[in-house]
Amino acid sequence: MGDDGLTDDQAAERLAHHLLREAYHDLAAVLLSANAKAAESLFYAVEKRTAEALQTIVADRAEGTASTRIARTVGAELNALFECAHGRTGIPASQRVA
Repeated sequence: MGDDGLTDDQAAERLAHHLLREAYHDLAAVLLSANAKAAESLFYAVEKRTAEALQTIVADRAEGTASTRIARTVGAELNALFECAHGRTGIPASQRVA
């Protein structure tokens, strides 16, 4: 019974992640078309906050011994999302961690 709940939780998490990723892409596209300069400023702030959050996870060891690996994995995934949604490349969040 516990395994079934975990599987349902994982499926729900995957679905939520997918929907949020799609919404972020849509939002980024609208922002870029409405005001590219403001969008770039907002994207920079989001990327910076993401990198800072991942650095904090590593520094605080918030996820235990796997903190650095987890932060780098998350950073790489988010960097791919940002590159696609923002249409640009920068210093990947995964490389700014630890």
